[in-house]
Amino acid sequence: MNGEERWITLEDSKRVPVPGATAIGRANPHATIVVSLKIRRKAELPPLTARPAVAITRAELEERFGASGQDIDAVVGMFSKLGLRLESASTATRTVRFSGSIAAMEAAFQVRLFNYRSSRGNYRGRVGPVSVPAGVRPIIQGVFGLDNRRVVKRRRQPARDAASATRASEAWYTPAELAKHYDFPIGDGAGQTVGVLEFGGGFFPDDLTTFCSMVNVAVPKVTVVSVDGTATNSRDGQEGEVMLDIEVIAGACPAAHIVVYFAQWDDQGWLAILDAAVHDQTNDPAVLSISWGEAEDTDIWTTQAMTQVNESLHEAAMLFISVCVAAGDDGSSDAVSDGHAHVDFPGSSPNVLSVGGTTIPVKDGTGPDVAWFEGDGLRSDNGGSTGGGVSAVFQRPTWQSAIAIQSVNPGSIVGRCVPDVAANADWDASPYLLVVDGAPQGNGGTSAATPLCASLITLINATPGATKRVGYLTPVLYAQQPGGTDAVGASCCVDVVTGGNSTDKLGGYSASLGYDAVSGWGTPIGVKFAKAVG
Repeated sequence: MNGEERWITLEDSKRVPVPGATAIGRANPHATIVVSLKIRRKAELPPLTARPAVAITRAELEERFGASGQDIDAVVGMFSKLGLRLESASTATRTVRFSGSIAAMEAAFQVRLFNYRSSRGNYRGRVGPVSVPAGVRPIIQGVFGLDNRRVVKRRRQPARDAASATRASEAWYTPAELAKHYDFPIGDGAGQTVGVLEFGGGFFPDDLTTFCSMVNVAVPKVTVVSVDGTATNSRDGQEGEVMLDIEVIAGACPAAHIVVYFAQWDDQGWLAILDAAVHDQTNDPAVLSISWGEAEDTDIWTTQAMTQVNESLHEAAMLFISVCVAAGDDGSSDAVSDGHAHVDFPGSSPNVLSVGGTTIPVKDGTGPDVAWFEGDGLRSDNGGSTGGGVSAVFQRPTWQSAIAIQSVNPGSIVGRCVPDVAANADWDASPYLLVVDGAPQGNGGTSAATPLCASLITLINATPGATKRVGYLTPVLYAQQPGGTDAVGASCCVDVVTGGNSTDKLGGYSASLGYDAVSGWGTPIGVKFAKAVG
């Protein structure tokens, strides 16, 4: 390597320690790790001001908006000289992966890596920005994997109902009952593939078989994919998240093919899992369900990570893949204790359908849902409430220009409002049936509402005679009805006008007539929703 080689800082790569974390020593310089570099595109993605008229193919996406072979060769050549070993390279995902010792990584990217102890989990981390050699700086848009802090929340753990070992409690809702409550189109999802993204836990076929027997549906085909070597059968306390996602979809769409993608919970894992799902030509999911996330404007995400995740979601929209993401289960604070309101990412991305949570007040009742808020609204206290609010990162998209809601945070931008729609999420008043670790229990959260909405879109895609996928439907909900004055979302959802999600000191948000930052447009009326967005 030329001794005069200069290193230049990557913008938006700065890291600070997780709040409350303590450095316990330098990372072992001899340990081997893997990093992923995101490379610039041949051309920038076109803006998404509405649902695209025609889906792009994956081949077209790679040809027009992927990385160039010359750029990848330049990056490979540079870092190979710095002692890193090439693991893989893809022009389609614009990703180059290298392995190497901690010492080699520190030298290549001009960082120092430390081991940290944190209440969120121990991690290997860095402080400050990442730098890269000047010769390749224009090519590189992000470096991921040096810092492996958790970029997803841990799931609330439910109390077991030991008394109900063989049958569902009458208080628990099955997917079929919820499909009826929300007037879903008739169908079983035949011919469709749904992708589910997971960052912990595991898939256990025996639990799914038991669940399907209890709700009297056939056991669907499930394909498990580990995109980075992450275990797919962990009993780490997060298996309830995985099984809930799968079982909700299985109960509503038993003939659909469910593909479960697993990855590490750090920012490198987020990029790897989205690349795997969005560019999966073998399984070709038409809908993705994501029940994980973290507050967008904290020290957990870097700006470069959020940018690259958002671009992957942009690609999904161009491919006509619908992406449903949970709005969060800790109300307006999103479990951040600084007194301000926060929203969850990637649920705050303009490129997804953000799903909030409601409560069904009376079992089998016909009245409207109310906003989900139980206990003090925080999972850490065994409560919970729907996420929702105004993004502090993403500007309000043009298709939300008629929404006048302002952030409760002083000095905030006019940001993207979330959620877009909502569905049942209450753990106690209207819980979902879940079978996990061999036993049934009640469960909930926007983590349940999200796969339920993904199931609705799957049923719409499976409608006989449908000529194309629903795809990026979110802007459609905010468009004005042809010949009318109301938005499409108002015409195909039941308005939620009761409740709120305030868990921060500045006040949070309230349900109200029309669109609100608690329930979005409300709960979908399935058959009307299908006509509106299909």
